[in-house]
Amino acid sequence: MQAQYFKLPKQFHQSISVRTDRLPYFYNDWHYHPELELVYIIKGEGTRFVGDNIDRFESGDLVLLAANLPHVWKSDEEYFKPESKKMVKALVIHFQIDFLGPQIWVVPEFQAIKKLLEASKSGISFHVPAIHPIKKLLINISALSPFDRLLMLMTILNQLSTLKEQKSLSGIAYAENSLQNKSERLDKINNYIITNFKNEIQIEKIAEIANMTVASICRYFRKKTRKTLTEFINEVRIGYACKLLIDGAYSISEIGYLCGYNNPSYFNRQFKKITTINPTQYLSKKVQFERIN
Repeated sequence: MQAQYFKLPKQFHQSISVRTDRLPYFYNDWHYHPELELVYIIKGEGTRFVGDNIDRFESGDLVLLAANLPHVWKSDEEYFKPESKKMVKALVIHFQIDFLGPQIWVVPEFQAIKKLLEASKSGISFHVPAIHPIKKLLINISALSPFDRLLMLMTILNQLSTLKEQKSLSGIAYAENSLQNKSERLDKINNYIITNFKNEIQIEKIAEIANMTVASICRYFRKKTRKTLTEFINEVRIGYACKLLIDGAYSISEIGYLCGYNNPSYFNRQFKKITTINPTQYLSKKVQFERIN
């Protein structure tokens, strides 16, 4: 299932976007966008897909997503029936990482929020009781002026950073996501891997693209990313495998080959190493949620 790139409407009069969705059901489009997203499900239930994570959601669900993290909230099947009178409601806030300027995150008072936003690269689910003050802030933010909305968002993020019950969602990198760096050399390496991960990748070819020796490129990549080239390639491949499993169009053995693995045993080992479960268990988890829906 190829995630779609969504280009959200540009906000010329304000730095953040706040909207309240009132719909017959939540979405069907597996997508990503360059904005961070804070989602508060006011009413509704179904299955939430964030990266490689599949989980139930219900009223009160509160999730923070980093830029370019694929996701979709899908309502239960009963919402899609022609005779259904059920409705869903959600508050959705979008904002850029630098919506207050590129230097804002060096301010000492904002370090807790900075840490929260960095952690959101995997998606964060918050356990917040219905009577928690954060819920009231979220409900009221829509009625505020653009200036007050900005201040309120910072207050909400600051309070979220103090919550003890936070759950990281997606566990692996995705082919749509580039490495977060400003190095032209790393960009070339990343682009080559993202473009060719379905095929056999030679470290020698990556070294040639980066104009470095094999030994140098391996040291360089690990220093910059804190992971080896092989680890990153496997994360990209397994991330794509999870998408194909969610899509359900191919068998597990076919998916291994489509993701660049010619050895099914090696594919299974890498899948379990990265996701902690094997492809069959992952597929069973997906089927379980489909039956619930």
